[in-house]
Amino acid sequence: MTARLGYIPAGLTPPHTQNRCQQLGFDYSEFGPRQHLENLHPYNGRPDGMRNGVVSFAQRVRGSDGKPWREWTVRAGSCAVDEAERLLRQDNRADIYLSQAVFGKWRSISDLTAIGACYADLDYHNVSRWRGKAPADVVVALLGHLEEAMLPHPSYILSTGRGLVCVWLTELLPRAALPRWNAVQKHLGSALETFGADKRAQDAARVFRLVGSDNSRADYDRRTVGMVWYHGSPAAPTRHVFGTLADEVLPVTHADLISLRTERAKRKAEGKDKTAPVKFLSAATYWETVLTDLQRLRAYRCPEGALPDGHRDAWLFVAATAISWISPSEVLGREILALGREAAGWRDSETKSRMSAVIKRARQAAAGQTVLFRGFEVDCRYRMKVSTILEWLRIDPTEQRVAGLRVLVDEDRKRELNTERTKASRHRRGGKDRTVQQADRRKMGEKALYLRASQGMTVAELATHLGVSVGQVHKAMRQAEQQ
Repeated sequence: MTARLGYIPAGLTPPHTQNRCQQLGFDYSEFGPRQHLENLHPYNGRPDGMRNGVVSFAQRVRGSDGKPWREWTVRAGSCAVDEAERLLRQDNRADIYLSQAVFGKWRSISDLTAIGACYADLDYHNVSRWRGKAPADVVVALLGHLEEAMLPHPSYILSTGRGLVCVWLTELLPRAALPRWNAVQKHLGSALETFGADKRAQDAARVFRLVGSDNSRADYDRRTVGMVWYHGSPAAPTRHVFGTLADEVLPVTHADLISLRTERAKRKAEGKDKTAPVKFLSAATYWETVLTDLQRLRAYRCPEGALPDGHRDAWLFVAATAISWISPSEVLGREILALGREAAGWRDSETKSRMSAVIKRARQAAAGQTVLFRGFEVDCRYRMKVSTILEWLRIDPTEQRVAGLRVLVDEDRKRELNTERTKASRHRRGGKDRTVQQADRRKMGEKALYLRASQGMTVAELATHLGVSVGQVHKAMRQAEQQ
């Protein structure tokens, strides 16, 4: 299992929580807003530490426009750290939030560029057993619960005033990892349900309170958000390897999958497995790739951002369908509304009316409803074939190549991609390029023809002399004769 602390007996206060929850406020000297940002959104190798993408900040405040929520984005890296520290220097430090992931332009799963943590939001004040308890006492019980469930400890735990946020830091993951990341989130939430885990706070576009900010709804002595437990060091908590974390959390590990594949290959070698190889992605990974292709297509067609009239409805419908397969149903509406504003410039009411069928189907699927399709009960969410999407969006072969599409391609482009993947795989294994192989074979054929003509060597003798099989000699000589 990944690194963890041992079980802390009930009744003992962990050393990391002493004087943090028993006094007014918290001690931020070791884990303040800078450490919060740098651990959630680590710098890259560039000299200035700047990363691609933006971090989203938000604050619950009623402005002159009457809106209760103000949200804005800042460039990831040092700019985001500076913004967090600026916010805590202002007079109003109440209810400030920070996104847990980095995005291209705005906070939405469809625009996710990197996420480096799994998390669980525990509203323990809603659970009678824990209501009114000190955060340190809940943390002790929580760690014991994780030990009994044989689940890894978080990297750190924050007290948010009326609850806890548990964070498992990992390496930065691309959006392609969302299907497995979502599965880890779901299992962590289920395991911590007895502590009030919020199932609506499991998506990749989630925001949580910024360390050092105040919770206006909490009791006075717990209103400030801060660390109450950590693993490793307070300034740099332990970072898990996502693959290992997923293996420890999910019921079927990656090693189990490899073992199953190995056993299947063995049966196939023995002639006992007649099953055809899998040619399709899973539903989640397929639709995530479709969404990536749609974003690439939009970036190619409309570098300025918004789609023009006549191209919005079809693109948004396909994109909304893709999101319905990779986004939790609880936040699907918000994700589709955000995509409507970004890609089409639609008002929320317009997006709701146009995409209501997609949202309805996704919620029905989450409730366990199915539909009858070709005599089978299947998920009631919409599904579309690649050929249908190509026709709807009128994606021509040139766009497929120039935009770098991987799934939304015709049969000709699919064959080209398969050839490219085969060539890349051969190169990774140390194999020679096909052109080089053909040139070497032709030279060997020319040498074999010369030896046969000058010394009268047979094909078997040539094979022994050249250190290859008889078949390779025949093929090389035939290629040399055809030149």
